[in-house]
Amino acid sequence: MAPRTIFTAMRPLRTPFPTISARRTLTTTPHLRIKEDANRSPEQLEAAKQDQLKEQKEGKGRWREDLASHGESNIAADKEEVHDHGEHIKKLQKEGKEKGEQGKL
Repeated sequence: MAPRTIFTAMRPLRTPFPTISARRTLTTTPHLRIKEDANRSPEQLEAAKQDQLKEQKEGKGRWREDLASHGESNIAADKEEVHDHGEHIKKLQKEGKEKGEQGKL
């Protein structure tokens, strides 16, 4: 099947000029990259960066959900190890309820 595809991709144009041939170009879809979706000013980013560096120097480095994009948060959630699923679901429901009451959802 592949030779037939190559043949059809390079068949000559039906024009008065028989020496011109048409070639189809290969196209690819763009890679899906993690999108940064929060609107932060450069000053906010720099302050958060300095705060994070300070914590790392003190040995208190941690995951900062507030600095992560939605894609990064989803990846971190996928990698999270859960040992007690029932308790984990209750914790997530409680967090969702609190955020809903605060109007963050």
